[in-house]
Amino acid sequence: AILSYIMCKAMNRSFVSVILGGFGGTTGPQMEVEGEQIAIDADGVATALEEADSVIIIPGYGMAVAQAQQNVAELTRRLRAKGKNVRFAIHP
Repeated sequence: AILSYIMCKAMNRSFVSVILGGFGGTTGPQMEVEGEQIAIDADGVATALEEADSVIIIPGYGMAVAQAQQNVAELTRRLRAKGKNVRFAIHP
């Protein structure tokens, strides 16, 4: 239940409306997107991870479908072995 509550807060949705099936309604003004999106390839990701001091991994449904849990665990082990601060976040 606590995970559901946290996810509702992150999505700016009422916990009760989610539990009772209220889906798709707007509850407030749309957030403005800031920044820019930059395409990156595998070498770019490797470079970014090598240069980072802290990494946040946000696993989602795609990771589960791809059965990539072991790969993510191995990546986490390698990054931590290099002294990186690796944390995980919740994807709503």
